[in-house]
Amino acid sequence: MEHGMPSDKECTSHADECVRLAGLTDDLIVRDQLLDLAQEWMLTAQRARRPSDGARVVPLQKNLDDNVVPLHTNQDDDDS
Repeated sequence: MEHGMPSDKECTSHADECVRLAGLTDDLIVRDQLLDLAQEWMLTAQRARRPSDGARVVPLQKNLDDNVVPLHTNQDDDDS
């Protein structure tokens, strides 16, 4: 078993459990701590879904032969 960062599903499961436990306690301090912990688990889940720092990013090339209408235009792209 690999001991690295937990998967996003594991993190989300831990966050759900923290929220569940927060709903069961009458202690406001404990509830706040559990909700803070749930938020941290959700942030960790987001990080687990992102590509690693070593991931290769390949820029997309415009194909001028395509008849695709852009959703937005950048002012920098104006060649006229």
